[in-house]
Amino acid sequence: MILLLYHMVCSSVLFLSTGFETVQDEKVYTVSEVSTKPEPLMGQHTFQKKWSSKVAYPGDAIKEKVEGMVYIEFVVDKDGSIRDAAVRSGLGFGCDEAALEGFKEVSKDAWRPGVKNDLPVKVKMVLPFQFRIIKM
Repeated sequence: MILLLYHMVCSSVLFLSTGFETVQDEKVYTVSEVSTKPEPLMGQHTFQKKWSSKVAYPGDAIKEKVEGMVYIEFVVDKDGSIRDAAVRSGLGFGCDEAALEGFKEVSKDAWRPGVKNDLPVKVKMVLPFQFRIIKM
């Protein structure tokens, strides 16, 4: 009888710990919660340059002299792929769409995933894209 009770307790603990790992496995962390933050394999500087080259300043935004930041929010998955990219806050006048489409195009290249407890994890990030009219 004692042996049966012990087995039931151990099985419950094993079940609970397995369930916990599954929940942890699906958690999306913030940058401040991981020991190593995600980054593009090409490096942040090169990524920013490529992203800028993919974005055309919308004509309406130039006409209205719209300048400022568009913030793109996304998740870097455990395998380094990007998902759920969306505009977190934007400027309008076509800037939001232009920045997001450019980001998606450049983000087809892989990223290094975030790391927590020596394991790759999903990490939510936000990156800014600046629109600035350069006067010549």
